[in-house]
Amino acid sequence: MRYTLPTLAVLACALSACKAQPIPQADVDAIKAADAAYGAALTSGNVDAVVALYTSDAVVLPSGQPMATGTDAIKAMLNGMMSTMKFNLRLTPGTVSGRGDMAYVVGAFHFSATMKDTTQAAPPPEDGKYVEVFMRQPDGSWKLAVDIWNPNTMPAMAAAPAARPARRH
Repeated sequence: MRYTLPTLAVLACALSACKAQPIPQADVDAIKAADAAYGAALTSGNVDAVVALYTSDAVVLPSGQPMATGTDAIKAMLNGMMSTMKFNLRLTPGTVSGRGDMAYVVGAFHFSATMKDTTQAAPPPEDGKYVEVFMRQPDGSWKLAVDIWNPNTMPAMAAAPAARPARRH
């Protein structure tokens, strides 16, 4: 079954308000393991291993970048992001909940990077938060269907243009 982004958003909201029995601990553990595998694969630079953790029609909403839909677009996005940097990502899942074949994670991350070209300065380390929606696969595994993250800090504001000197006539 294919879910659209608005459908997944409504389902995630419904899940968060749901008072039903939470998913079994074994599923929570499997989802946390998938989260850990994601961080390890990204840190090792293994784009294929990261992409394998997504459903074929997954949607990734990266901070400050266009949305990527489907594993081909996600792979291209990751290759672009990782072409100049080596990542170090630590994920800390907080809430893991769900119902049936859908679950979500709300967590925090710490990200740092080193530049492959050592003559360039690395971006500053970043702390932020993320939400992931997982779907149970026919084989019982859990894969990412929706992934969004953003930093805890506001983007730098553009400097105000310098005042123009008054014209003299």
